[in-house]
Amino acid sequence: MDPQREHRIESPSLSRRELVAGATAAVVGLSGLRPESALAAPAGQQVGDPTRARAMEQAAAKLLSEVRPALRRQASFPFRSSERTRWHWTVNTIFPRNGVPLTSMTVRERRAALELLETSVSGPGFRKAREIMSLQRFLDADPTLYFVSVFGDPGAARWGWRFEGHHLSLHFTIAGDDVTSTPFFLGAWPTRPVRGPRPMAREEEAARELVRGLDAATRTAVVFRQESLTDHVTQNAVRVRPLARVGLPLRQLGARERGLSREIVETYLGVLTAAEASALRTRIDRSGFEALRFGWSGSLEPGRPHYYRLQGSSFLLEFDNSRNDGTHIHSVWRDYERDFARHLIR
Repeated sequence: MDPQREHRIESPSLSRRELVAGATAAVVGLSGLRPESALAAPAGQQVGDPTRARAMEQAAAKLLSEVRPALRRQASFPFRSSERTRWHWTVNTIFPRNGVPLTSMTVRERRAALELLETSVSGPGFRKAREIMSLQRFLDADPTLYFVSVFGDPGAARWGWRFEGHHLSLHFTIAGDDVTSTPFFLGAWPTRPVRGPRPMAREEEAARELVRGLDAATRTAVVFRQESLTDHVTQNAVRVRPLARVGLPLRQLGARERGLSREIVETYLGVLTAAEASALRTRIDRSGFEALRFGWSGSLEPGRPHYYRLQGSSFLLEFDNSRNDGTHIHSVWRDYERDFARHLIR
């Protein structure tokens, strides 16, 4: 892989049912780890998740107690450190990361790190993360070059941690019983590997189905540019604002297109824990799901460069598949007010 090109332009797959419904999935390839159902939030819970917060606290404390002292120091940062909001999705040669990579850990230490990740996301989210990591083999890269960083002391009033490497950046902030996991970045290259998982199939295909199913006049309004963008607009900004109001609000689309938009949103929310996904879903719905705007640029053909975004009053979802002739995905979910738990930290 040519890392400069990435900078310039830069296990089985999940089923559609798992992603849309957020169903529990067994962990693949890591025997002994708990399934998501063992840690699921109570039904309907939308504010706070004490069960999950305590489980993350215990898993983080276990990791720090099991890693060697030198690695513990390397992984640990003050909660108020600027490192907490220093993030990227590209390769480590372009953006050198701090923290401790899985590749430097023993088998036992690595298992503790992955237990922390499993505790912090949904079952489908854990599997998707492992699938994205596995794609590194197609790039002649190390699938264990993913870094763990802990901010503050697990169990303190506020603490957090991050799991990050090429095409995967997951941020978790815990304040009491509240868990915040935005921003989060998911990418994939190649998007259609010759074998193995295809971790971001519906994120790509549901949006294409939406645009291709529109009548000519509506499609003209939704497609705001004939050429694809070269990457997602917000990049790795610490804080983002709403982007230009491109495309159309969902209320001007048909029931089928609104359903596909809902599927895209649920596919991304399916990475998060049940309680946090519920809280974000409720926030979106209260502001009006049909007020979300969908805009597309680029080709409508599979395997060709394209970009889309879904934007509402509280969040922005950007999906770009422009690099490497439309076989290289970058996508990010941003919350205007709650990224890095800004709403809980004053």
